[in-house]
Amino acid sequence: MSSTPVGYLYTPQQLAGSLSYGSGVRLGNWREDDEVAKMRMMNYIQKKESMDLVLLKKQAVLGPQLAPAILSAPPADSMLKFGDKVMIKSEMNNGCLSVSMGQKLISDLGELYTVTGSASTEPRTRNAIEIVSLEGVPDGQPVCYGMKIALKFSSALGVQGYLGSARAAGVPTATQLIGKQECYMRVVEPGAQVPYECAWTILPQHVDDRIATNGTPVDATVPLLFSHCFTNRRLSCVNIGMPTDFGMECGVCAHTYVETRKVNKLMRETLGRPTNGLISKTETTECLWTLVFHEY
Repeated sequence: MSSTPVGYLYTPQQLAGSLSYGSGVRLGNWREDDEVAKMRMMNYIQKKESMDLVLLKKQAVLGPQLAPAILSAPPADSMLKFGDKVMIKSEMNNGCLSVSMGQKLISDLGELYTVTGSASTEPRTRNAIEIVSLEGVPDGQPVCYGMKIALKFSSALGVQGYLGSARAAGVPTATQLIGKQECYMRVVEPGAQVPYECAWTILPQHVDDRIATNGTPVDATVPLLFSHCFTNRRLSCVNIGMPTDFGMECGVCAHTYVETRKVNKLMRETLGRPTNGLISKTETTECLWTLVFHEY
């Protein structure tokens, strides 16, 4: 194994400099190195005091998103209520619905930010979601299947943001890496009306239960689906990597992933359910989510 000779690391003047130059001499490579080191230190101190260092800028962006968040306690009656603060975890890959404030999207729709499925299961401001009513139902009242709701991100992020979605044929947003209907966090000015693109409704997991349970309280202990009110697409988490300030995270979109027709029919036959063409196909785990409450 060869090593680099010392002569390639220093100039002849530097190699002999200690014999010919003192600390007061302002010429020579040794003195120049000292001056460069001092200039770099002064530049570092100046940037640090002015908060212009890349590390400090990174901390200023990531810090508010990684601050601990307090979730709601698990409901004693198993009913989800308006005002509850939860984490929404995917049944597909256990990714928690999160926003990345470092990925601002270029769009005519307004101020938008990327949402992903984060592998972190700790409650943080970037993944704490509040269930808000769009129909004027006060906090503390049960959320019912079929009600129009909004998924509000933590105000500790410095903005008032809601989970929104727009069809792919509309105004282009994000990066189109997934190739499905986009999902994002839409910033809404305080006091302004939440746009309809941020309206969602909760559906039970099984297709056959949706008519019978419409208008009844949501069971917060079982997997459920979020359906976009305007496009009727399901909120989904997929195993496609999305680059964020926190690394590669799972992509989130609005798309109804379902079993193939033959597999769906065989599964319904096994469960003793109708298999006629009037019954919708069952969604796959990409569309399923569970609600995570505070753990004592």
